[in-house]
Amino acid sequence: MSAKPSPRTRVPKVFNGLIWLNFCALAGTGLLLAWRLPPGSRGGRGLSALGWGRHDWGDLHTWLAYAFLALIVVHLALHWRWFWQIAARKRRWPLLLGVGGGLALIVAMVFLPVKHGPDDHDDHSPRQEQRRHRGGQE
Repeated sequence: MSAKPSPRTRVPKVFNGLIWLNFCALAGTGLLLAWRLPPGSRGGRGLSALGWGRHDWGDLHTWLAYAFLALIVVHLALHWRWFWQIAARKRRWPLLLGVGGGLALIVAMVFLPVKHGPDDHDDHSPRQEQRRHRGGQE
């Protein structure tokens, strides 16, 4: 008769399974958006999958990314002891540098300056630009 797994071993397994499923959903929605539902300027207008358009799938992809981040934070919290005992066994500065560098990268991306540009749906191909310069004539 096998012993029942303790919550200490069961919880990380559940979170690892959730991380894997979330990763697969992220990859699937990302590939769907990139290959099957391309942006409108490349022929994606009006396409849908399972009744959802590009923006619906993009919203799901974004929320899956938020869930993935939350799951990773929980995963790291569950395994914090490993970081301090194994990853930083000899020197702590590489671990602190990695964590600090990662957090700095996140903060930098959040505070990147943004500006208005051309509409994403405008056709800015060289051929379209030539037409504009010739007064719309081909």
